[in-house]
Amino acid sequence: MPSRRLLDRRAAARRHPSGWTGAAAALIALGLGCPAEPDTLPEGALARVGDRVFYEEDLVGLIPELGPYAQMRFQGREGLAVMLDALVDAELLAQAAERAGLGDDPRVAWALLEEVAAGVLRAELERRVPYESVAGDAAALRAAYEAHADEFTTPERRGAEGVLFRRLPEALEAHRALLGGAPLSSLGEVVHTDLQARDDARFPAFHPILFQEGLRVGDPLPHVVSVGDRLFVGRLDRVTPPERKPFDDPEVQARLVEIVRAPRLAKAREAYLAELAARMPARSGAGAGGGTGAP
Repeated sequence: MPSRRLLDRRAAARRHPSGWTGAAAALIALGLGCPAEPDTLPEGALARVGDRVFYEEDLVGLIPELGPYAQMRFQGREGLAVMLDALVDAELLAQAAERAGLGDDPRVAWALLEEVAAGVLRAELERRVPYESVAGDAAALRAAYEAHADEFTTPERRGAEGVLFRRLPEALEAHRALLGGAPLSSLGEVVHTDLQARDDARFPAFHPILFQEGLRVGDPLPHVVSVGDRLFVGRLDRVTPPERKPFDDPEVQARLVEIVRAPRLAKAREAYLAELAARMPARSGAGAGGGTGAP
């Protein structure tokens, strides 16, 4: 179990804009109040929760309390950020447990230990598979881009223009006139639909007709279409072909890094847990029903 001094540090609801990321959503979800705005923090502070102010030197001061492996993993700015996140999670859990009258529950103590261990694991995986190393692997990213082409392609979209009717006989008569070459504007007030990707599940009476194979821009829709409580008589108005987002688009790059990094992280996690299991084998009677040592 981590020392109470370790867990008693109040971490950030909203981090300083120097690169620290916060847990505001978790704070709000637990009802701990509004996160602190960065401009309300004292100079040099990283975070404030209530009347508690958190400084970087507080994080650095905790490192000597940790074991040698954790000390290595929490070195550097990225390591300190991971430590702060772990302390945020642990403290939020501790405060929620105290409010619920569970402060002395051993299950809560174990959950707090798990939160800190999760932070150690995140730091170790970041060390083994740095984000930057994946972001710089252009060959792997390009291969993922080709393998997941559908994910980065905007599908064809179509729009229609037409006239709305309330009664079926009127709609059928207008449809016959349109097929016979009558100008659409002669049938009534012309309205336009938005450009839409095909979704037969959401629009079962409209999209199978709008996206009928062989239909060209300007062609009348082959049937009267039900649109809400009206009947639509019209024609295909606009078509935008499928378009693939470029490889160097920032959002595409971020997603490609996720795709490439996921199996590498999984492999690194498996190797790390195997190392821990070899270094700290399971002991009989540990916990409820046995377990492995914590990192």
